Amino acid sequence: MDASGDRSRRTLTILCVASMGWAFSFGLGAPLASLWLRDAGWTSRAIGLNTSAYYLGVALASLFVPWLMRRANRACVVAGMVLDAATTALFPLCEGAPLWMLLRLVGGAGTALSLIPMETLVNHNAPPARRARDFGVYAVGVALGIALGSVVGLQLYHDTPKLAFALGGLVTLLSTALAWWGVPAREVPPEEGADGNVPVVLPATFLGFGTAWAQGFLEGGTLAFLSIYLLGLGFTEGDTSGLMGGLFLGVVLAQLPVAWLADRLGRLRVLLLCHALLLTGLAGTPFCRAYLGLGAWLFLLGATCGALYPLGLALIGERVPKTGLARANAWYLACNCAGSLSGPVLMGLAIDFFGPRAQFAMGVVALLAVLAIWGAWAGARRASERPCQSAGEAEREQRAA
Repeated sequence: MDASGDRSRRTLTILCVASMGWAFSFGLGAPLASLWLRDAGWTSRAIGLNTSAYYLGVALASLFVPWLMRRANRACVVAGMVLDAATTALFPLCEGAPLWMLLRLVGGAGTALSLIPMETLVNHNAPPARRARDFGVYAVGVALGIALGSVVGLQLYHDTPKLAFALGGLVTLLSTALAWWGVPAREVPPEEGADGNVPVVLPATFLGFGTAWAQGFLEGGTLAFLSIYLLGLGFTEGDTSGLMGGLFLGVVLAQLPVAWLADRLGRLRVLLLCHALLLTGLAGTPFCRAYLGLGAWLFLLGATCGALYPLGLALIGERVPKTGLARANAWYLACNCAGSLSGPVLMGLAIDFFGPRAQFAMGVVALLAVLAIWGAWAGARRASERPCQSAGEAEREQRAA
């Protein structure tokens, strides 16, 4: 193996472990914040708004991160992880809606500061033939962190909730050392021009950005309401922790096989297959109440929904030049957060009006909306290209004659 290959794998390993540390506090803080607010007497709609405040922070900060990366890439990542750690640990120590909203908003900004540079570096670092696999490895690290945070947090919440939040912040704080070691001081390679190239949005890139939105919609809503839904079915905290663990087990186990298939069969084709399987899972989950059966449905949801984010990033990465990757990754995360903003709010409203199972129906609507727009756009584009192709073929035939 050559030196560049060794360096590429070493960088990917460092990024995976650092992102795992960030993901631990995210996986712990998201469901525990919802439970904390539920215990404080908040409605589902209000809990959804609080969750959306986090993603609003991500979306707003995403506008400025490409600019910061060119000036202080490493410091940007470290500052973001410190903000995430602090807001997670402080959440149960504060009281009142304004402070809880502010903490979630600042925590979201920290997520954008840390994730966009790391994901851009994964894209820069990945060889074209291995792009989906590299993102699959990265996604495994993130999924493991989220799963561990969620499972550990739910286990600790009943007896020592404040300790659970503090542990989430501590793990992320410790992982900043790896981020400082593995992330370059400035973005490499630098973007062209003052702001870098603007990605061209075509049907395939739209599907990537739309997938980011739909995945965020489901992720934000699921982390806000799924644990409450499972407890409402009569499961104990331990049972709920196990079911959430099954969800994240699907996320972890599916990443590398799906990425391997995507590199061989085509990223677009495999991405569409994941959309179809996820629709099936969302349709079947609300009709199952048995522990093992529900665990199997949640495993399918985790496997397919978890694969959407890295597959969409890989699809964007193969269709956007390197000089535009930082901006494209910022757009991608902003789209993801726009989904996570709308997901908890719309799911919360649907739950208040139609009951807990309505969250799954809202997920189906979000996925179908993205696929319908992409399908209509791609079909219209193909139809507009046919006359040009026919004219070109006729001209070639005339020249040949």
